[in-house]
Amino acid sequence: MGRCKITVIRTTYYPDLAAQYPPYETGCCQAMKEGDVFYTGGPYGVDMPEGFCPAAWRAVFSFACEYASGGRVYDFDRHLVACPDGVRPVLLQLEQAP
Repeated sequence: MGRCKITVIRTTYYPDLAAQYPPYETGCCQAMKEGDVFYTGGPYGVDMPEGFCPAAWRAVFSFACEYASGGRVYDFDRHLVACPDGVRPVLLQLEQAP
C-alpha cells in the first residue's frame, strides 16, 4: 500500500466573515502554513498525518485513501480540496506519494 502526499497550497482569511461569525481569532489558520507537506502513514497508508488538523482530515480522508491505494480522483493525478473552515480555509493538494 502506498501513501498520499498532502501539500498546503494556500491559506486564506476573511475578516468580514470573522466579524459576522465570532469567535474567531484574526488571521489565517495557525495549524497549517503554505508549503507544509504531510504524508499519510500507518500499515495501510491511510492514517492521518502527525500534526494534521482533524477537521481538515475529515474533508480529505476519502481522497487521501484513493491516492494511497494507487488510484486517481476524477481521473486526475492530483486533486485540490479545501478544509471546511469558511472563515480561514486552507487549500490542500493531494496526490500519490513518490
